[in-house]
Amino acid sequence: MIHLRVQPDGPKNLRITGIDPVVLDSLFALPEILELRDKPAARDRLLPVPTADNEALNADWQQNVTPDLRHLFVTASETVLRDLTGVEPDPRAKQLQQLTFPAEHLNAWLSAVNQARLILGELHHVTEADMANADFNLAEPRDLALLRIHVLGYLLEYLVKISGSDETSL
Repeated sequence: MIHLRVQPDGPKNLRITGIDPVVLDSLFALPEILELRDKPAARDRLLPVPTADNEALNADWQQNVTPDLRHLFVTASETVLRDLTGVEPDPRAKQLQQLTFPAEHLNAWLSAVNQARLILGELHHVTEADMANADFNLAEPRDLALLRIHVLGYLLEYLVKISGSDETSL
């Protein structure tokens, strides 16, 4: 049974509850995953050039836009990694964890979780057909990446829902 939830916690915070060991593993893997953002394949996925045939525009983009985008990605990641230090046992549910973080960090969470999914997908050459696979051999790095993509996607879905709700206008 899945217990994961993202909900407001007071007027200025959000709380993720129902963090089971699989979700916790994926969250604690974020630092390692996000550090891979500068590998060529991951970088090309996260920071693609805007055109296929205008080298001058692409060079301008790489020089003037890419550094700022990368800075935003790194800043979002740093925010989430700091927030992760607040994971604690959920007093209402044995063997589950919870995490409370400032609601103003929601966009950083959206960015970092999505970055991690894109990085894993690109570095492990994940296809749409692979995403239909539900049988994982966690001893295989690619299968572990697939599982983490699914888990982080599930969390991202909750984060997107809360970002669109009136309850986050704090």
